[in-house]
Amino acid sequence: MSSFLQRLKSKEVIPTTPDDQRAKEVAEQKKVSEKTIAPTGQVADQLKVDIFQTSSAIFVYAQIAGASIYDYSVVIEGENDTVSIKGDRTRPNGEYFAHAQGEEKEQVLAECSWGSFYRQIILPAEVDASLAEAKSVNGVLLLYLPLLQATSKGVRLHVTSMDMKQQSQPEQQPQ
Repeated sequence: MSSFLQRLKSKEVIPTTPDDQRAKEVAEQKKVSEKTIAPTGQVADQLKVDIFQTSSAIFVYAQIAGASIYDYSVVIEGENDTVSIKGDRTRPNGEYFAHAQGEEKEQVLAECSWGSFYRQIILPAEVDASLAEAKSVNGVLLLYLPLLQATSKGVRLHVTSMDMKQQSQPEQQPQ
């Protein structure tokens, strides 16, 4: 019976529900190519992400190696059901190793992705933007997006940098 209903919905004989529409948008999002057009109109690398959902929140993990927290932005848009991440990765442009100055360099292999990146994620549910958190740990962006009915629209998240050495050391108690 459900396959019959799915065929009717796909032919738009019967109206689809908002949940059906959201599922369709999420499925289409998975088919997006590696290169995407950013809102600025330029071609940008599509940021790779992992997304997990629990009963109370959505967690997004994105690899952003080569970008500091000042090089990208995270925005919750729409009806608090879309997250946009955009920015730039830059190759370090200093000489960090002691070697003969003026020596000609030959590129042997180029696998790293440098330049603009952009990713717009349609979330499977609305999130409470006022309680959302963004953190950066060792080149990975971590988003915590609690599932609640939101009242605000278009919130920019502040990303904080987490130093792993700082986390592993116990706090000193004043004496």
